[in-house]
Amino acid sequence: MRQQSEERSSFIMCMNVINSITHWVLGAVAMVAITLAAIFPGSSHFIQHVYLCTIGYVVLMAQAILTFNPNNGWSRSMRYQDKKVIHWVMQIAGSLLAIIGSIIRIVNVSNNFQTPHGILGLIAMLLTALSLVGGIIGLYTKTAAIKILHSCAGSLTLISAFICLCLGFDKALFRGLFNDTVANLAIAFTAFGLIGTLCSAANSNLNRVVKR
Repeated sequence: MRQQSEERSSFIMCMNVINSITHWVLGAVAMVAITLAAIFPGSSHFIQHVYLCTIGYVVLMAQAILTFNPNNGWSRSMRYQDKKVIHWVMQIAGSLLAIIGSIIRIVNVSNNFQTPHGILGLIAMLLTALSLVGGIIGLYTKTAAIKILHSCAGSLTLISAFICLCLGFDKALFRGLFNDTVANLAIAFTAFGLIGTLCSAANSNLNRVVKR
């Protein structure tokens, strides 16, 4: 019994560390992307695209997923209903900002779908809309399978969006404005932030399956 308690305590401590690092790297990624937009000497639609998609995906949608994580510091003491409301506010706001940011780029760039970044951006936008619709359906049903499907759709959305962001950090434009070290760190932080957020989603799905 004592061994099980120690193992659980070690697991909780490990998850707390992962969650804390996830918050740190997500914040760093958001600041780097926003800094890029702030110093970018080019078109206003590119700046708007970076601001809206970064805030939508990295700041709001990732945090919406982390809301239900039992190891999440800022939401740990909240009731489930309060977490649900905050999740929905962040999810809807993040989805709308990301979709608008993507549309702005699509409208103003004729060859947008000829690059991996543009193609993945379109996929992320479509998955964002699908996840939002699935979440609305899940809001009015208590079926665990629907909620799990919504969570999986949200995870796929973030995977597409974060890989798209990594491709953006890998562009010559970003490496030219900063340097290779900053670009590589930004890509590594984005990857870790994605993994940490997906761990939270997987943990939530596991809890739903266990409670069935």
